[in-house]
Formats: sequence, C-alpha cells, structure tokens
Amino acid sequence: MANQTYKRVQVEVGDVKFFPVEAKYSLARNANQVGRRIGESLQARAYVWLDVHDTSRLSQDQMISLWRKATDPKDNPEKISITYFSEDGDRVLSNVEFMGWISVFQTFNPAPGGTSIMAGGDGNRGVAAESMTGYNNVLYLEIVAALDEPNVSKHKLTK
Repeated sequence: MANQTYKRVQVEVGDVKFFPVEAKYSLARNANQVGRRIGESLQARAYVWLDVHDTSRLSQDQMISLWRKATDPKDNPEKISITYFSEDGDRVLSNVEFMGWISVFQTFNPAPGGTSIMAGGDGNRGVAAESMTGYNNVLYLEIVAALDEPNVSKHKLTK
C-alpha cells in the first residue's frame, strides 16, 4: 500500500467526525438532447471508503452511530461536511457542505488475493471487482445531498 498521510480528508456526518482512506464528491446535472440543462436535475453524492480495522480513523461506537443514521426511518437530512487537506491537515484545499443522508452502508472484508467482488461502488448497482489490497475490513458509504428548496442553499463549496 502506498504511503498515505493520515489527515488528507475529514468527513462529518452530523455529530460523527472521521478520517476516511478516500472520499469522493460528485456533482451532476442532466442535459436535454441539445445540451441544455434540465430544470431540477442537480444531483450530488459522496462516496466514502474506510478501513474500519484502523479505529483511530473511526471508532466502533462511531461506526454504530453511522449505521443508526443509515437505518433511521425519518427523513431528516443532517449536515455533511467533507474537507480535503494538502498534507496532514496543515492547509485546507476545499470543503463541501450540504444537508444529506447515508443512502448506502456497506461492510466487507476484502479477499486475501487483493480483488473483492462487491455490489455498488460509485453509484453502480451491479457487481464490480475492486482491488482492496492492504485493507482488512472496509466500510463503504454513499451520502446523498438533499437539494430540495429548504436545503439547496446550504449546499456550498469553499476553500
């Protein structure tokens, strides 16, 4: 596994703050046949990977708290914050904030050979093969931004 700094990215889901191995933020908008924007088609998601074997990045209690948030039947979006750092938290490169909720909570232990067969991943619903060499137990989250009228103004990117 490549030598990675510890604090390259920090994610906050409500009151749970943790440092994943990787966090991707994606913003997309649909277009019509001539390339013009389609009204309310804005979509934003975050894809987060953690090695939950490393409890210094996410404690077991925090993992259970995230699971409770993912299984909560109420429709109450929480504040989500993703902060990207240059090196071990010394300088913020960017921060994205939005109101959202956990739409996918997936745990797995990668096969020792280095390739794991899993469903999901970057919004795909089919089966995908991913190399997860060097990780013991993985937690994968997808977080959806609520972009309806009361929440769209809380969606922002800053430095």
